[in-house]
Amino acid sequence: MICNMYVVVKIGSALLVNKDGSLNKKMLEHIIKGLKYLQGMGKKPILVSSGAVAAGGQKYVFKKLSKGVKAAIGQPMLLNEYSNIAQRHSLITAQYLLSKDDLSDRKRYIYLQSALEEATRHGIVPIINDNDILHGVKKSFSDNDQLACYLGIMLHAEKVLLLTSVDGIYNDFGTEKQKKIEVITKLEEFETIQTDQKTEFGTGGMKGKIESIRLAMQCGIDVYVGHGSDNSIFSSLFDDTGRNAKPYTKIVGLSGAEKKPIKGIQKWLFAGAEPKGEIQISEEGGNKLRNSIVRKSVLIKGVEQVFGQFSKGDVISVIDKNFEQIGYGVVKMDAAEIRSQKGEENIIVIHANYFLVTA
Repeated sequence: MICNMYVVVKIGSALLVNKDGSLNKKMLEHIIKGLKYLQGMGKKPILVSSGAVAAGGQKYVFKKLSKGVKAAIGQPMLLNEYSNIAQRHSLITAQYLLSKDDLSDRKRYIYLQSALEEATRHGIVPIINDNDILHGVKKSFSDNDQLACYLGIMLHAEKVLLLTSVDGIYNDFGTEKQKKIEVITKLEEFETIQTDQKTEFGTGGMKGKIESIRLAMQCGIDVYVGHGSDNSIFSSLFDDTGRNAKPYTKIVGLSGAEKKPIKGIQKWLFAGAEPKGEIQISEEGGNKLRNSIVRKSVLIKGVEQVFGQFSKGDVISVIDKNFEQIGYGVVKMDAAEIRSQKGEENIIVIHANYFLVTA
């Protein structure tokens, strides 16, 4: 059974690889100790770890290698080090290499959810990375921050910890006026944050990080952006006394009416599913979907345009007259059927149980 004892920890390449390309074994030890600490607190830790491409690339620094080959070289190097250190701390780890297709396909999503639940139930710590070995032939996550937050949403995690080389999120970063943000409690607070910060924030940058954090926050998950090198980073997650300065910015998961009431297939639609096409609906239909207290089905009567080719059972996006997204849903008809039957009465295109309003 999925429960909120999960803590998803993400660490980036900048912390794991030294300037000469060698793995930072001191940092790896620190991370393993932190995962062991979380287990001791009764939590189920999951690690999302970068570092394979950086380590593999430096191993053959004078050769021009593709990202996929670098990952293939670096991944066993990284996992061997994690495994050796974990064994010294009586910890068992398991490797999972994922692509975005593993989350966008509903059957694979459910299987992955079950596999992670089984591993953690037996005290095994999954170590997960984007499968860069297949770089260029599969859909990739924007960065491992997105992967970590998607996994947090999948498992209804208690916390997601994004470890970086900076002790949190700052306003006016890199200027004399820079000031660390200690706590974020509202989505609107992200609007004032500079998103082009040039820091050690990996491939997605601050903008990508914030987009992923907002998703987790809306699902009621607490997210922490903190300094991976800080010795107290793991223990401070459970220190609510307020007496000590924290090595992170805490983003408090929404609750009550602000929290998205999603579960099951709608959770997958929110963070995982990839739309195969779009339908544009009338202004009246869009207003009903957005403003209704109870979930409503999308009816063919309100469909005005169909974009793309998709099949029955695919996920599609529903947009309004201004091309603004209303939500995602699993379609009951293929694109050709919808085009040929537009304007008819009482035909459901997306059932309410398989539709999620996102805006």
